[in-house]
Amino acid sequence: MSRRILAGLFAVFLAVIFILATRGSSSEISVTQTLHKIDLVASVNSINVDSAWSQESGSTRGGAIRLSLDDLRVLTVPDGTLTAEYGSIPVCTDFAKPNACVLLADMLGDAVVWFALVSADAIAGREFLTLPGLVDMQANGDEGILRNGWVVKLATPVKRECGDTSTSSLRDFITRFPDQLSKSIMNLTADNVVSVKCK
Repeated sequence: MSRRILAGLFAVFLAVIFILATRGSSSEISVTQTLHKIDLVASVNSINVDSAWSQESGSTRGGAIRLSLDDLRVLTVPDGTLTAEYGSIPVCTDFAKPNACVLLADMLGDAVVWFALVSADAIAGREFLTLPGLVDMQANGDEGILRNGWVVKLATPVKRECGDTSTSSLRDFITRFPDQLSKSIMNLTADNVVSVKCK
């Protein structure tokens, strides 16, 4: 065999070994959840739904939902639109009380691609919304990733609050207080996370 054929076979052999070696380890670090970029955050003045409307298995069913937002926009979300898997975040079910719900949505132009309707905070619910803690940052620190996979805009700077414990940066805070150890506070006017607090 020529040297070129032997070199080619050796390269294929190394590639196969690399794929087999990384296949086992990638399952340990792979992200199982889909990231959803939050383009729109708004307190909801009023909600109107079709009679059979519901959120089931990650999408809407039974018709459309119409949302009148505090910025005077009205959004109609059609049947079959993707919805959040809420987990520990309280889903809003009070459609009668004004501003009981906050909309977080991934938009494509004026169309809602994916959304979550969460309960407004009991105190200052039209100004701030409490969300899960940050687990990472991206886009040169302009965006944060919450532990539930939602990607949110970050203020510059983000205030870090943890009693007497000081942190040198937001990255340091995320490293020291990840996942269940912190919460994020979003400003509903600026549509970005303005502070993080350890628990």
